Amino acid sequence: MKTKFKMKNVMLLLVVTLLSVTACQNEDTVATTDDVAIDDALAQRSAEIDLISDDIGIIVEEAYQEDESYVSFLPECVTITTEISTGFIERTLDFGDGCELPNGNIVAGIIVTSHAVDSNPARRDISVTFDNFTRNDVLIEGTRSIERVLANDAGNPQSTAQVAMQVTWQDGTTATREGIRIREWIEGFGSGVWSDNVFSITGSVTTTGILGNTYAAIITTPLRREMVCAFIVSGTIELSRNDNTGTLSYGEGSCDNEAVWTNPNGNTTTIYLD
Repeated sequence: MKTKFKMKNVMLLLVVTLLSVTACQNEDTVATTDDVAIDDALAQRSAEIDLISDDIGIIVEEAYQEDESYVSFLPECVTITTEISTGFIERTLDFGDGCELPNGNIVAGIIVTSHAVDSNPARRDISVTFDNFTRNDVLIEGTRSIERVLANDAGNPQSTAQVAMQVTWQDGTTATREGIRIREWIEGFGSGVWSDNVFSITGSVTTTGILGNTYAAIITTPLRREMVCAFIVSGTIELSRNDNTGTLSYGEGSCDNEAVWTNPNGNTTTIYLD
């Protein structure tokens, strides 16, 4: 009986040891997976959200040009309705089932902007919401609050947006982005020509994927957006999660659909944008 008791104890000890080792291995695996979550696919999605966010900024910017006695370059296919009530001006921009922006991107659905009635457009606080709004078949939901000034310290128009948006691609993939984007109009303001308009974009955001993984994105070199081009032409963004950091570079000024992603291991990949 004593021998059997000892054997049982030995077997129990072996089982407990194996379970402990397996648990530790599983914990290590989870931690490793969590640490390397900044991959090429994430960088691709991040770049796509950057372009989506900036096109929304362009639309809102153009919607207020006529208020400020400047020419708006919104396409004729958008229906704009303005209502004044209880001290606020609400502007509805209806792009219908599909409307091509001057930069070639296709938007559909509705954007609604609202701001307090004010005879002086030098500074405005604008709220923005979306109603079944899509850009190139990607659904955008959420809100953004914009502080818009006609002249910043450099004398340029500038919009500072507090962004809280969700993006849903056609395959069901979603991402939620929150943070600040600052768009400074650095060239072409007031010229009446779309093609010479250039914006410089700075700021930082956090983005959360469908599995709850969150990463930070900081613009380390201002992004340059030329309205004649459908893409960002230069600038650098640093993407980071936990102790991993990679960089997304939009080039040195050429108008193309390419961005170069350098992952945390130093390997580079060319990302192609739609």
